[in-house]
Amino acid sequence: MTRYLLDTNILSEATKPTPSPAVAAWLTAQSDADLFIATLTLGELKRGILALPASRKRTELEHWFDGPIGPQSLFAGRILPFDTQASLTWATLMADGRSTGQPRSPLDMVIAATAITNGCTIVTLNDRDFRGLAPFNPGAAA
Repeated sequence: MTRYLLDTNILSEATKPTPSPAVAAWLTAQSDADLFIATLTLGELKRGILALPASRKRTELEHWFDGPIGPQSLFAGRILPFDTQASLTWATLMADGRSTGQPRSPLDMVIAATAITNGCTIVTLNDRDFRGLAPFNPGAAA
């Protein structure tokens, strides 16, 4: 069994009116029990919604986020925290990036550290953001 930690861009893609066929097919082929998100992903999604001006789209996204098909409900019991061990892994990832001359995004490395600490493969559409960490990009796998 492979456990997957979905990057925020995977959830964003999946909620589009017309998501990428490759991403949709990959997600459909997975067991829900193998799919996880990070607490940071909830924050990134909420931040994106709050950044929108008051509109019908924002209201729809707020209802989705808080509702029965939103991330908190769909991933109940499968939302992984950024805990003590993940923070220590994050420090190593950030230092390694700097020492190799390839600085890494602190937020992306929170996702990576959460995945590594919990034995998950990172699933992202931006695999270059996770260079050297063996991410899986379902959009590129097609």
